[in-house]
Amino acid sequence: MNSVRPDRDLYKGERDGVQRELAHIYREKDMKADYEAFTKVKTKEEAQVQRAELRGLLLLTLLFVAITCLVIAALW
Repeated sequence: MNSVRPDRDLYKGERDGVQRELAHIYREKDMKADYEAFTKVKTKEEAQVQRAELRGLLLLTLLFVAITCLVIAALW
């Protein structure tokens, strides 16, 4: 009795193609949602919070650069 087994590589290839297509669809949906969130009109309070967050990130970046410069100068 010969049992006929399907070609596993064929099904694997089809499954990989479907997964790539779904990933592409979900990525497009995420990009659309991100764009809509980015371009929506912000209230005054949201704008203040965003500015405060950006100032904090700028301060953190400057602090990191200053400490790095001090370490390099000390090792020189």
